[in-house]
Amino acid sequence: MAANSTWSLQTRDESFKIKYGKLAEVVFNAGHEILSQVKVNEKFVGKSYVEDQPLGFSGSVGSRKLPLANTGKYANSILYAKKVYGRVYIDRESLKAASTSEGAFYDFMDRPMEDLMMSYDRNRSRMLFGDGTGILGYGAAAAANVTGAGTVGSPYVVTFTAAKFNEGNWEEGDYVQVVTGINALGAGGTAEGGDNTTNLLEVVSVDPVNYKVSLVGTSAVLAARVSAPAPLGATDAIVMQRSYNGDMTGLRKLSNHTVAWQGGITGLDLYGIPLQRRWSMYVKDESGANLSTAILNTHIIQVKYRSGRDINLIACSYTQYSKMLELAENDKRYPMVPVNAKYATFGFDAVQYMTPTGPVPVIMDRMCQKDEIWLLNTKYMEFYLRPGGIEFCEEDGTVFLRNVDEDTYEARLASYGELFISPNYQGHIKNLSV
Repeated sequence: MAANSTWSLQTRDESFKIKYGKLAEVVFNAGHEILSQVKVNEKFVGKSYVEDQPLGFSGSVGSRKLPLANTGKYANSILYAKKVYGRVYIDRESLKAASTSEGAFYDFMDRPMEDLMMSYDRNRSRMLFGDGTGILGYGAAAAANVTGAGTVGSPYVVTFTAAKFNEGNWEEGDYVQVVTGINALGAGGTAEGGDNTTNLLEVVSVDPVNYKVSLVGTSAVLAARVSAPAPLGATDAIVMQRSYNGDMTGLRKLSNHTVAWQGGITGLDLYGIPLQRRWSMYVKDESGANLSTAILNTHIIQVKYRSGRDINLIACSYTQYSKMLELAENDKRYPMVPVNAKYATFGFDAVQYMTPTGPVPVIMDRMCQKDEIWLLNTKYMEFYLRPGGIEFCEEDGTVFLRNVDEDTYEARLASYGELFISPNYQGHIKNLSV
């Protein structure tokens, strides 16, 4: 029996127009304040960049008798350029359709480029706090077993332990690949599929509460873990696509290598200089202790004692930043927001920690792990880049490169260089209570 049909939004969908509001603000954290504190040198030419690093005093001193002469201790740090890319595809018809404000929320030539630059800086920030391997997450025998089939309906679900998971490293839409056979420093492994795209996996979901990442794509390694069943093991990891051992040197590499060297592992170097007393980072494992002013002051003083220089920046996770706000009020300084007499204003626009040698700004960064604080001297950190620095790749005066046999363009953002961080001026406090 036929039923009455109601003239409604559902039954007459084609008769209704669509009302669009303004383009919404981004709903994710895209800030990179610390990158702006690091100097940029765009004079990196030639095969490598070499600097002479003083590692000790001259030994030509004494009393009562004329001393034996000795030269000061120096070593050459050697920097090799790393290739860092960003890439976006743009459909030619979409460029036409978005040529006016009536056709789209934004100029289609502008927004993809802005998004590309934002993502590129996100990746640079990850490298700044990374270990140079490009690894986003390390496996562990204690983690839950890998599940799924790598399909859209049943993606691979890789679970990490809390200690091996850093939410800031993961973004939906990134392509990644599995690395096997790594050592304790993340080196010595083999990326599944090598530089091919066959075994790239798309990150489709990130669960920071349960430390899970869902991946779609082909991976014999993950399929074997599902079949066993087994977790992503201690010698396995997941790395940014085709980037294994291709990242710029980051702070975590300095810290990890220092700890390994102090633990008796030989043959380690930073920028070609062997680890030693005056070529290593100050690292302190707090073994789950609660953050306190005593902990901060002790380690800030130790960095000054080792290097003879004061730190000028404290970088930490959002978790440790919250704990710093709870410390004794006389150890912090709040630059107040200017008050408009018509309104009551509460809060502050920054925090400075009052160190034993003066106030130092505190910046929270999502790439920092929850249990850590970095004591930095950005005067001894520098990006050494090829001439032009970070720039779009151009061809015949345009940054839009036509793709062969496709009605699309692509834009590439690139830089070639290395991040130099003099280790003796930096400090790392880790394994704080979260």
